[in-house]
Amino acid sequence: MTERARRARGRVRTIGREVAAFGVVGAVAFVAETAAFNLLVLHPASGGGWGLAGAPVVASGLATLLAMAVSWFGNRYWTYRDRRGPVDRREVLTFVAVNLVGLAVTAVPVYVSREWLGLASPLSYNVARLIGWAAATVLRFTVYRTLVFVRPEEARARPPGAGGRWNALVRGVRRGGTSWPWWLAAVAAFCGYAVATVFHPGYLSADSTDQLRQALGERPTTDWHPPVLVLLWRILLGTTGSVGAMAALQAAVLWGSLWVLALVMWRRTASRGLSLAVLAVGLAPQVMNLTGVVWKDVHMAYALLAACAVAFTAREVPPGRSRTRWTLLVLGVLCLAYAVLVRKNAFLAVIPVFVLLVLALWPAPGRRRWSAATGVLLAVTLGGSVAVSLATTPVATRQYTQIPLDDLVHVLTPAQVRAAAEKAGADGDFRDRVTAAALTCRKNGAAADAYFRCYPRDLSRGTTELSGHTDVVVRMWTQQMPKHWTGYAEYRLRVFAGLLFQGTQSFQNGTYPGALQRPAVTKAPNDTLRAALQSYVTGSARDLPFLFQGWFWLAVAAVLALRRRWPGPYTRELRLLGTSAVLYILAYLPTAPASNYRYIYWPALAGTLGLLLIAAAVVTRRRAAPPEGAFARPATGAASDPSQRRAHVGTPDQRGPAA
Repeated sequence: MTERARRARGRVRTIGREVAAFGVVGAVAFVAETAAFNLLVLHPASGGGWGLAGAPVVASGLATLLAMAVSWFGNRYWTYRDRRGPVDRREVLTFVAVNLVGLAVTAVPVYVSREWLGLASPLSYNVARLIGWAAATVLRFTVYRTLVFVRPEEARARPPGAGGRWNALVRGVRRGGTSWPWWLAAVAAFCGYAVATVFHPGYLSADSTDQLRQALGERPTTDWHPPVLVLLWRILLGTTGSVGAMAALQAAVLWGSLWVLALVMWRRTASRGLSLAVLAVGLAPQVMNLTGVVWKDVHMAYALLAACAVAFTAREVPPGRSRTRWTLLVLGVLCLAYAVLVRKNAFLAVIPVFVLLVLALWPAPGRRRWSAATGVLLAVTLGGSVAVSLATTPVATRQYTQIPLDDLVHVLTPAQVRAAAEKAGADGDFRDRVTAAALTCRKNGAAADAYFRCYPRDLSRGTTELSGHTDVVVRMWTQQMPKHWTGYAEYRLRVFAGLLFQGTQSFQNGTYPGALQRPAVTKAPNDTLRAALQSYVTGSARDLPFLFQGWFWLAVAAVLALRRRWPGPYTRELRLLGTSAVLYILAYLPTAPASNYRYIYWPALAGTLGLLLIAAAVVTRRRAAPPEGAFARPATGAASDPSQRRAHVGTPDQRGPAA
């Protein structure tokens, strides 16, 4: 047997002994922890209650603290006794830190089981604890062996100021390290979890409340709002049994997409700060204000962001990987198709993002690839639409009727509205209703949204009431608007100006009052965290009101789209992002039913990402530039090796436009 084989065999034997000892210590700690947890949760309280039965997460934390003490003594004085040296501060602090992380890892399944899945039995508590304990055990063994219980000679060999294996891990987080992507993933997961906790079980608007009732089968499914959202919610309810699963899915898509974009930024710039700045997009007040609201506008924005994340990833794919490129194309197209299905007017915003995706996959696609990619997009979108219709069989409402109705009652006088209804062949009841709508809007000064604010609706028919009068309304519009085109233009410009210059929806504070009276829906989120978040968003709206106004994001998008060259390799991406936002906002010029911030949520998200990419390019270019007046010197030593220098944002991309 060679010396190398003997060393390997001895290493395996040592690791095996450590695993066995660690397992015994872990088993003792597990028994102590489980016993303490059940004692705290199930022990009767003096007032007739059940101890900490209403706070299983607190009980989990206390039990884990007891297990920490058992683990410390067992591993230090038995498992790693051959490594034992004087107790130092680094060892204690590292041990406490990894166990605090283990505490969170162990408690997360308990929280998910109780708060999201609604499981509150002793069996569900212990199953959740077992899952969390297994994950925390793997984490503890790895870190104990490599960072906490190091050999005395290794500790003595550390030079002053060095941190041994701990510093090795820290160096992995620094420039050129390989562990930073996992730290980014941990930060993104923590942010997503925190956001989901603050908003749990999700804020419900009037629209999403109606869709939830449809998903629960309490109302027939209609196409007034996108049926795909109802179908997705129905699937989540069937799989998890939790209403809050939809809000959790939103948070996962947002932070998962931001993590992918942050990873791309890290690989291109090797800058921790810039990659963290990408994650900070999700914490920006103009993005955070609607993160927890279950709304079709939010779903559309996050689906487009996910498609952008796929496109930015595709830029980094090495040449020759055809199968990977087509897989990424399908993934991006699925995101784009969902954006169209969940928001009917999203197709204008989707087109530039689709172009961005194709050009990221193939710098010179050619006619055949363009045709194939377009065919995939159309097939997935149309096929998805048919599949959703077959699965939900929605009642047709012809929801677009409210737009010409708005124009008629705000452009024409009540007398002209009645005359137009008679000329278009409306029955007496509808003539009275549409005339009453014109009178009410004038009396109340309602500038838009006539169907909900002025029209005397028959609530027993829900949103299907207008579907029987669509042909009449369309005839009225086509007959009258050409005659009153100046009034129509003035009215549409007035509504569009309201959308651009009136900042609304700065923070969605709670659930719509008409929401379902169910504990899973009406349960208030964490009041302290919610109040802090509300202060953050509303304070930003007070000090920086332009962040919540459409004119600002239209201006940002126009600049992104029209400038010919931007610093860094993302000129094409910036222009297409800006084009997507501009088209989406301008599409509301003839169709905006009211002034609402949610209509500019995607432009705000796209504009925030674009501004960050520009800032990143400027920062890295300045870092790379030599100081003013400095003489250029040839690099020496390791730094002169080109293989050890990471590419930066200002470096021209071989497959993209020059910087």
